Amino acid sequence: MPLPGLNSREKGVIADFRAITGANEKDASKFVKKYKNLEAALDNYYNDSASANGGTSTPSKGQEKKLAQIWEEHKDPSDSKLIKIDGTMALCEELGIDPESDSVLFCLATDLGSKVTGEWEKEPFVKGIASYPGNIDSLASLKSYLPTLRKKLNTDPAYFKKVYMHVFTLAKGPDPSTRTLQLDTAVALWTTFIPPALSSNPSSLSRTSDTDTGSNSGPPQFTRADFDLWIEFIQKKGKAVSKDTWSLLIDFIRSIDKEFKEYDDEGAWPSTIDDFVEFVGTSRNSK
Repeated sequence: MPLPGLNSREKGVIADFRAITGANEKDASKFVKKYKNLEAALDNYYNDSASANGGTSTPSKGQEKKLAQIWEEHKDPSDSKLIKIDGTMALCEELGIDPESDSVLFCLATDLGSKVTGEWEKEPFVKGIASYPGNIDSLASLKSYLPTLRKKLNTDPAYFKKVYMHVFTLAKGPDPSTRTLQLDTAVALWTTFIPPALSSNPSSLSRTSDTDTGSNSGPPQFTRADFDLWIEFIQKKGKAVSKDTWSLLIDFIRSIDKEFKEYDDEGAWPSTIDDFVEFVGTSRNSK
């Protein structure tokens, strides 16, 4: 039964919140009313240890011991402080993850504190898995949770941006002097992340009616055809991708209208986005 005193916008946000989190209506209403918009409500919901862990604020010693044993079984024989590529590939096989195409591996990398692609330190590995709901203490139970993570990535705006930005750090490599992504790498990652989110309902790329508050105003108006134009444009441009362009592309997708008429070319967008809007206008006018 809908809670009294809710306006139509709040009811819509609560419905999206429940679809993403599985929370009951009372909890969903509490977070939406407190934080006013979907992204902020979701972010705080997942950061609330009582909510995220089904009411358990800390993992049990037994759970931590079992997770630590999983880490020990996969650590690198030449480096006792890390799981490395061979151990990661073994984990992927046991978890049913295709490391070439499954974005859930990046969810794990973000949540489990991986600082280098394919490498996992023991403490964040254990604590990261233990932070998931359901008292996960085996690879079988973690595998069962992966569909929830995939759904969260494609439906939760805050979580999507968190994982997406961590991916930039991983993909550019550990060298602090490297500040950009190689073009081919960026294109492959965009293709992995963006189309599934665009087609999801609710979508982690939902259009925001207010860029300051992140207030949700419905599904994204940036389409798969627009995404294909972005890939065509960026490949023609032929340049490495900066962190600014990587990050603000998501803000652009969430804010742009279907006709691109609301784009503010005086705004603080990187020149690459400005050039893309011009490219889209030329492409549409030529048809």
